[in-house]
Amino acid sequence: MAGKNVKMSSGTIYRTSEKGNYYFRYQINGKRKSISLGTRRIDEAKRKAEEIINVVSAPSVEVVAAHVKLAKGWSGNHPRLEIDKAWEVYSNHPDRARPTSQKIWNLYRIYFEKFVSWLKESHPEVIYLDEIRDVDESRRKLDCNIAGEYADYLKQQPIAIDTHNKQINRISHIFKTLEKYLDAPSPWSNPKLRRTSKEEKHITAHRSPLPPDKEAAIFKLLAEDSGFRMRDKAEIEVLCYILKYTGQRQKDCVNLSWNRIDMNRRRISVTQEKTGKSVSIPIADELYVMLKKAESWRENERVLPKTAERYAQKAPDGSEIGGNLVNKQILKLFERAGITTSIAVPGRKKKLTVYGVHSFRHSFASHCAEAGIPRAVCASILGADADIIDSYYVHIGEEAQEKAIRTLSTASPQTAEARISAALQLLSTIPDKTDLLLALEKILKQ
Repeated sequence: MAGKNVKMSSGTIYRTSEKGNYYFRYQINGKRKSISLGTRRIDEAKRKAEEIINVVSAPSVEVVAAHVKLAKGWSGNHPRLEIDKAWEVYSNHPDRARPTSQKIWNLYRIYFEKFVSWLKESHPEVIYLDEIRDVDESRRKLDCNIAGEYADYLKQQPIAIDTHNKQINRISHIFKTLEKYLDAPSPWSNPKLRRTSKEEKHITAHRSPLPPDKEAAIFKLLAEDSGFRMRDKAEIEVLCYILKYTGQRQKDCVNLSWNRIDMNRRRISVTQEKTGKSVSIPIADELYVMLKKAESWRENERVLPKTAERYAQKAPDGSEIGGNLVNKQILKLFERAGITTSIAVPGRKKKLTVYGVHSFRHSFASHCAEAGIPRAVCASILGADADIIDSYYVHIGEEAQEKAIRTLSTASPQTAEARISAALQLLSTIPDKTDLLLALEKILKQ
């Protein structure tokens, strides 16, 4: 028998191998029983054994039977999966994540491997997936748990809040998919493991639309007679026009096909790679001229054949690297135009990108808001979630609020009734009023 036995008030704790689980041997109704305590920690084994002793000493046979049934669950009525084999099982599971990007799929593996590496260093005694839990066998919350420890560890790393949450969410998905190997609910679903944007209130910089003068400088450099040289310059010029006048993401613009362009009706159709949403966009005059230029080099179904080919490049391990190549090329163009593309942020190792290819998308939303185009129309073109649109339409709403307040407070010979009437008229012209504006309008009408 391996290991030292521990005598309890009624029964003995022991284990059969040096690194194996502890067992508890005791007697009930004159018969010897032995069950696995499902742990390699002696302190936890003692606690479980005490619980058994308390129940075994109870007079009710039903209570004893119920307890033994629960105790048997510790040894695992479910199949057990070793941590080192979890990724292999997950990657072959029918319910695994299936992102369209190989890069995203690689991140699932990288984030899980980082967790496993941390686990081996911090908790070398943990071998099986079911040992990572935040409740005990009676479903009572533990004071400390491995998932919580790892979340705290990530919080100390120089990464953005969004990166922190993505790591937790992807590990969470792996555990959820492999739930048949757990004997308790996955601890990764706890919302307290995630971080909130409030923690980065000190960061005032964010992805911004291109300043008009800098945008003009970009297109001036791309002009055929500018003297500026770069790889596939003519295609990059067309790409920037597509980005500017459609507001679509880089990947969708780079891979745009001629069969999605109707030059007669002057419309472009895009099925967005990221969201799966389909949008139809009118072709602006400036973009129409550029597309006619692109027709002169048409060689296959791609509008930008050389750039699309480079974008599709992959590393030997299958990861996508082409998108980064094209992105770096455009960032260098921005820098040549006098744009500082990224800034250092306290608490982060990686710089925060302020201006990048996505800035064309932000510029599109900003121009729509400034031109008074209804929010719903902008959303129908961008096919976007609310965040990117709201950040600009809220700004326009704030300007309207200030105008309304100025109307009320401006000193003039008009009567109070006349000023209120003027304010109500102004408010009536604002689409998608905020709650504050609606409340103000209600007060004025009283």
